[in-house]
Amino acid sequence: MERLQVDYVDIFQCHDIEFRNLDQIVEETIPELVKLKKEGLVRHIGITGLPLPIFKNVLHRLQKGTVDLILAYCHNSLNDNSLQEWVPYLKQQEVAIISASPLSMGLLTPKGTAEWNPAPDHVKATCMAAARYAEEQGVSLPKLALKYSLQSAAEADVDVTLVGMSSPEEVQSNVQAAKETLGLVKSEMQSKEDAVMKKVAELLEPVKNVTWPSGRPKNSEIHV
Repeated sequence: MERLQVDYVDIFQCHDIEFRNLDQIVEETIPELVKLKKEGLVRHIGITGLPLPIFKNVLHRLQKGTVDLILAYCHNSLNDNSLQEWVPYLKQQEVAIISASPLSMGLLTPKGTAEWNPAPDHVKATCMAAARYAEEQGVSLPKLALKYSLQSAAEADVDVTLVGMSSPEEVQSNVQAAKETLGLVKSEMQSKEDAVMKKVAELLEPVKNVTWPSGRPKNSEIHV
């Protein structure tokens, strides 16, 4: 805390819990965080990961309100919106929802993914084809993808959409996309973007909600 020069941490997240023994998370890690919360050193406790079942596997074993938020990624995007199916349960558990990586870790960009991206090859190829189609039409697939994620988040009652940015240009583009989604400004290419969005959805349909293994296989199964 001294090195951070803060008196408390707003959010302390257990990151990528699918790689750990969930018993340890429930019985050791989170109880220690609860102690820190009672001491005023941590304000909110969160858990993060890729496989959506991990959240239920942990939350059902804890008293409601122990975990304040979850962070899921790559599951509220053009190619995978499976997070929406989990929103009612998560809201019932009184946890806030952060949806990260609306561009699916680079899948929904014309540049494509980094080599380490674990998505199956056929998913990468299909997403690249969609990105190239959009580019040929003069439309930015990243912009379409972000607008889709923001809109679907609002409709599904997802609290936060978290997107990474690596340049001032990306910041400006994302702010513009957010303003258009919120209806604060109008896109000069709205009709064209709508048409391209429809075609992109068709191109992505064969890989809709296709994900990939992450962490311990047992943790990706629903235990309750």
